[in-house]
Amino acid sequence: MILDTGICTVFRETNIAPAGYKPTKAWTKIGRSWYKELAFSTTPAWPTEKREETQQDQRIRIHQMRTIRKEDRVVLADVDTMPDDGVTVYKIARAFHGTDDDTPALISDLSLVEVSP
Repeated sequence: MILDTGICTVFRETNIAPAGYKPTKAWTKIGRSWYKELAFSTTPAWPTEKREETQQDQRIRIHQMRTIRKEDRVVLADVDTMPDDGVTVYKIARAFHGTDDDTPALISDLSLVEVSP
C-alpha cells in the first residue's frame, strides 16, 4: 500500500519535572510517518457488561512504529510541538502492528478518536 495521504506526527504525554518535584505533564513527539487514510464504518456503541465502548473518528495506516500505545495522540500534519488551536488532535483508541496484506511491508493501523489536547 502506498502511504500518500500526508504526514502525521505522534505524541506521548510525559513527565518533564525534575526528580522529586510535583509531576509536570507535557506532550513529547515520539514519531513522524507518512500515512494513508483507511476506510472505516461508524456504528452505535451499545455498552454491556464487560464490554468496552469504542468510538472511531478516523483510521490510518503508517509505517510500523511498535512504540505507539493506546492513549497516545496523533496530529495529521507535520508538526514539531502539540498544536494549541485550529488543528484536530486524535487519541489512539487501538493500534494494530503487523504486515500489509499485499506486500511484506511492516505497518501499524491506528483507530483514532477526535479529542482536544
